[in-house]
Amino acid sequence: MIMIRIWSALLGMLLFAGLGQANAATLQLNFDVSFGDPLDPDTAAPGGSGPWLTALFDDGGSAGSVTLTLTVDSGVGIAEVTRVYLNVDDLIGGANLTITAVDESSISPGAIISTGTDAFKADADGWYDILFDLPPPGGNTFDAGETLIYDITATGLVASSFNFLSTPDMVDTKGPYYGAAQFQSTGNGLQSDWVAAVPVPAAVWLFGSGLLGLIGIARRKSA
Repeated sequence: MIMIRIWSALLGMLLFAGLGQANAATLQLNFDVSFGDPLDPDTAAPGGSGPWLTALFDDGGSAGSVTLTLTVDSGVGIAEVTRVYLNVDDLIGGANLTITAVDESSISPGAIISTGTDAFKADADGWYDILFDLPPPGGNTFDAGETLIYDITATGLVASSFNFLSTPDMVDTKGPYYGAAQFQSTGNGLQSDWVAAVPVPAAVWLFGSGLLGLIGIARRKSA
C-alpha cells in the first residue's frame, strides 16, 4: 500500500512539473559546457568558471511574444561572443519567427539574425534553427558584462518553446545541446572555444527532491 501511494504521488508530481514547464513564463539557458577540441592548441575556454553566456526567455505569462536577453558573464576576460545558436519547437518552426532588436547598444553593427529549420551547423554539435552572427573584429564586439535584448514573435510562442535540443549531425556527435555559442579571443587572446547550454529542467529537481522525501517517509513508516 505504501509503495502504491509513493508511485501515485510521484505521478502527480510529474504531471504538476510538466504543467509548470508548459506554462512557465521564463526559461534560462546557461552556456557553461566547453565542447571545443581540448587537444587543439588554438582552443581555450573563456575566463571564469561559467556560465560564460546566458539566454533568458520571458513570455510574460502569455503566448505569441518572447523577450530574449543574452548576457555575457563579466568574468570571461577579453573573450568575445561571435555566434549564438538556438532552437525552437518544431511545431512553431524557425522560419516562422520574427526577431526584432530591442537593445543592441553594446555592439556595432547589429547582429545578423537568420532563422530556418535545422539550417545552421554549430561546429562539433548538430543543427540549429536560429543564428545570431555578431559583429566581426573591428566593430564593437559582444563581450564581458554586456547584454543584448530581442523580441521574438510567432503564433503560440512561449518561453519553453526554446527548450529543445539541436538535431544530431551524422559525423559530429558531441551534442545534442540546447544552445551553442562561439567565443573568440580566449586564453592568450588568440584562441577560441565553443560552449553549450545543458540546462537541468526544474521538473528534474522537483522529481528528485520529492522522491528522496517520499523514500524517507516510507522508511520511517516501515521502521
